[in-house]
Amino acid sequence: MFPIFLTPMQKSVSFSLFAIFSFLIPGIVIYGNTGWYLGFADAGEFALATKIAGIAHAPGFPSYILAGKLWSSFTGIAGIPHISSMIIFSIFCTALSTVLLFALFDRILTYIYNDVPFLTRHLVCFVASCSFFTGITAWHWSSNLEVYTFQVLSFALLLFGLISNAIKTEKQNIFIAGLGAALGLANHHLTMIFFLPFTLLLFTSPFRLTLLVEDKTSSKNKKHVHNTYFSATSFRLFSMVTISITLLCYGWMYFRASQPLPFKFGSPDSPQRLFYHLAGGAWLENTKASVSGIAALRFPYFMKITFEQFFLLLPFVILGFIELFRKRIAKIFYMILGYYLLMLIYQLRIDQTSDTDAYMLPAFFVLTISIPLGMMRFISWQKKLQYLLPLLIITQATINFSKTDKRSFNVSETLMAELDRCAPKGSVILFADWTSVIQYYYFRISENFRPDLIVLNYDLKFTHYRILPEMYPAFYNEIKPEYDHFIEQLGVAHPQEIYNTGCTLDNPELLQSWTKTIEKIKSYCTKRNVPFMNDPKAFVFLSQYQLMSNNSFVSGPLVSTIKTGMGIEFLDLKYNWLDSPLLLKEPSATDKMVDLEAALDFNRNYYRSTVNIGMYEQAQKSYEKIKMLQRKMKRNMPFVYRPK
Repeated sequence: MFPIFLTPMQKSVSFSLFAIFSFLIPGIVIYGNTGWYLGFADAGEFALATKIAGIAHAPGFPSYILAGKLWSSFTGIAGIPHISSMIIFSIFCTALSTVLLFALFDRILTYIYNDVPFLTRHLVCFVASCSFFTGITAWHWSSNLEVYTFQVLSFALLLFGLISNAIKTEKQNIFIAGLGAALGLANHHLTMIFFLPFTLLLFTSPFRLTLLVEDKTSSKNKKHVHNTYFSATSFRLFSMVTISITLLCYGWMYFRASQPLPFKFGSPDSPQRLFYHLAGGAWLENTKASVSGIAALRFPYFMKITFEQFFLLLPFVILGFIELFRKRIAKIFYMILGYYLLMLIYQLRIDQTSDTDAYMLPAFFVLTISIPLGMMRFISWQKKLQYLLPLLIITQATINFSKTDKRSFNVSETLMAELDRCAPKGSVILFADWTSVIQYYYFRISENFRPDLIVLNYDLKFTHYRILPEMYPAFYNEIKPEYDHFIEQLGVAHPQEIYNTGCTLDNPELLQSWTKTIEKIKSYCTKRNVPFMNDPKAFVFLSQYQLMSNNSFVSGPLVSTIKTGMGIEFLDLKYNWLDSPLLLKEPSATDKMVDLEAALDFNRNYYRSTVNIGMYEQAQKSYEKIKMLQRKMKRNMPFVYRPK
């Protein structure tokens, strides 16, 4: 099926069948409980960036954006919608990574246990490779529109190439490894950068020399020779391939950044801004900040997701570590455990909520390498134990199927339906909630959803100051003097913020220019008799500067300057995803839950003040539901709700 990954000896019926199953089983199983919706946080951004080949937030993820654009264009010929296409792409990446794991495990076990029957070896490799996708974290992200499964695929290519080359030096292995490293560096580069030092261990042939000496040693007086050979030729070729492809990807992003796009995050179209983007942009500050007590709060969560990822297979991880030392392949052990601990320590010290578990996916993937060795140790005690292995993986998949079921996790569907119900034609809406505003931009640009609305981030310029003029040219002409002056002042005070989210109003001139722009927007709405609307957080922010009045009206989850008579259905809170067990372990959902709590509180106060008892009680009931869910989420993820 994938001939480039097969050696002549491996091209057997048994190997081919197990390789096919290694691709089909994860693909079919993950597909079976997938929901075809955008989730929280960055899903809308990546959907839009891959749709238009735009610029995503730092570091830009150009390899994923380009691959996603090509994939969507190809599947679009068959009429597959973009969101569905990109979710299928995530599933495909996990399935292909499973095939690469199977082929890699077979090469390792063939070399170490060459006297084991090939059917036993293939069965162990198949079960061990499937252990990754049946883990909670891997399965969850395998049906998301996100960059993480593509990053896992890059690790699969890298590890397959380098470990295969350590067993038998071949140029094609180095090219595969270089491709994997480059795709990772041009995607979620931080996780790949952290792993690159460990690749040096694989250039010292951790298998070949040590094992040959061990096999040829017959005298007890002789000692094992530990290999210190470093393959400089292979390393140079690997570096050349990696650097070339990485530069090609970022060069493409640099070119795209100079194009007029309806959406782009940042503007890496000059060397200075490109470096800022690659360095992590504004998010880099989060990695530098030291938060007291955050590691202690996060440690139980990461231990929990590690256990859930391996679950029934965790004993084989430990047995595999023991087997690596028994077979004198300690370098692989140092690589596996060292990388996991490095990623764990890094994640523990960061005050991060969104996608925090996904950062551990590459580390979990690398840990999986120990599982087939642990299984071989297990069945060495009794050969018939091998027949228990498929039962373990089937049991794990069955238990985790319901825990990763996204079929009712219809986040984007409900949020856009709510917006459609509560916003009158021509409304101007300021959102502080990232999920809502980015999902609107995706559906507006890609599917022409509610083009009559003017939806802005509460910093006005969203992720690039040119978005407002290009998306809403007529509206821009009405507020042009005030908006341009605000951008000019912001560019002087905080140059990078005009190309990114955020608006630090830390001097009188900047605050005044922003305030005047908001007042001009309100004047625009008054002139046309259309609502000026905010979500709760934006309303509170504007109220601090007396730009919104407490006498405003509610319209579903939004606050409006005009009574709309719309959005009453919001009080029923018929969001299927609120009843999903996935919500209780979704850090990215916490901001939206706070947003819903505040919106319902606004509704309670509004209907109390208007003496509408029925509507008040309805709002109160939904408010209590949200508070109950938040308490459950806090128990599962206490670090998210730490005192600020």
